[in-house]
Amino acid sequence: MKQFFTFLIACLFIVSSARSLFAQRPATTPAATPAPTDSTRQIRSAADTIPETVRRNGIQVGTSTLSPEDGFLSGDTSRVTPQQEAKIRKIIPRKATIRSLILPGLGQIYNRQYWKLPFIYGGLVGAVYSFQWNQNLYNKYLAGYREAYNSTTINPIYQAKVAVVDDRPLTVQQLKRATDQFQRQRDLTVILTAVGWALNAVEANVAAHLKTFDLSDDISMKVHPSIVPLPGLGIIPGVRVAFTFK
Repeated sequence: MKQFFTFLIACLFIVSSARSLFAQRPATTPAATPAPTDSTRQIRSAADTIPETVRRNGIQVGTSTLSPEDGFLSGDTSRVTPQQEAKIRKIIPRKATIRSLILPGLGQIYNRQYWKLPFIYGGLVGAVYSFQWNQNLYNKYLAGYREAYNSTTINPIYQAKVAVVDDRPLTVQQLKRATDQFQRQRDLTVILTAVGWALNAVEANVAAHLKTFDLSDDISMKVHPSIVPLPGLGIIPGVRVAFTFK
């Protein structure tokens, strides 16, 4: 029995010694403290990761190209230079519409679609010319109608009151029909010009929306076979189209 207690005390002594030994040593070796770095050197070297082709040709933004002189290769990427602000411009459809309502073609200029200007101003010049032409003929035949209507002489050949317009003798009825015709054509020219003006503003608005519409890979379309139930016909095969906006 005495030997048993002596053996038990020896075991406890060994266990306590081992615990104190492991407690003094850390379980893992702590990582070394990193050496201080110069953050300004890291910022200055950030431009070194830009490919050489970008450095040489610049970056394409819409219809503009940002060159290295614009400052996009500088270390501080959070700032935008005045040159960049002038070139990076967002098109606002409302502004394009208002400009087209003020003067035809201004909205297209705002959208930078200059090739549309010849069609717009060509139509505008044609409308002005048509209005003047009909207005001049209206005034001419109206003056002849008044002359024939107020005349007291009956032409023996036509047996009616006549007036000479463009070297042509015309009766009161003929002058009245010609006057009404050119008046209708003049008024129709005004109406079509107003409609064209409005369509010019609508076109500028639609073009501005299309310029800002996202056509990137984030929009995808998938076509899947499907089954469509129809009343009275049962179930027929069909096609399901799904658009995904990521």
